[in-house]
Amino acid sequence: MKRIYTAAAMRLAEKQAVERGTSYEQLMENAGQAAAEDLLARLAAAKLTRPGSVFILCGKGNNGGDGLVIARALATAGLCVKILFVLGEDLSALAELNLKRLADLSTIKYLSIDEFSAELMNDSTAWIIDGVFGTGYSGDLPTSVASVMAVANQATAYRIALDVPSGLNCDSGVIAKDSFKADLCYTFGAYKPAHMMPQGKAMCGELVCLDIGIA
Repeated sequence: MKRIYTAAAMRLAEKQAVERGTSYEQLMENAGQAAAEDLLARLAAAKLTRPGSVFILCGKGNNGGDGLVIARALATAGLCVKILFVLGEDLSALAELNLKRLADLSTIKYLSIDEFSAELMNDSTAWIIDGVFGTGYSGDLPTSVASVMAVANQATAYRIALDVPSGLNCDSGVIAKDSFKADLCYTFGAYKPAHMMPQGKAMCGELVCLDIGIA
């Protein structure tokens, strides 16, 4: 049976996992490493084309932190990783911690929005990982985010969402204009209600639920 958690239920499950002895830092590490391991396994099995670049779109919070863990894992595996902080670099404590862990990885490049658009359009094999907004987001996308997502959606690229595509309401399935449209969505710990709704499924593409240690 599929485990389906609302945003509130997921927060509670994470809190209970921490109370049992793990940490939010470890849960983030587990999520990012699990996603990266699956992507690298698909690459090794020739289920995905090796990307010229992996573009990781990061928000300020823990979804962005997940993206930074993935950046570390993929860069360590030899992939070219390019990061765009869509909402600026005033990050949450855990996201900031994982940004600092990238300091010694010279293969990682940090992009402006203009650079992202130009470089993405020149790479027909690109992967784009959406780590901007997670399960707690609702409402319209900020203009700056919507413009980046519009570019991402128009590109010839393989699009990967973390937990839910940015702009898709995790609980209600409401889709904001210019929401990220994924080919593959990694959901962490449990499926979310929107994943089970026709409109949500259409935005997520292939759904993969990854164990992050909350049960």
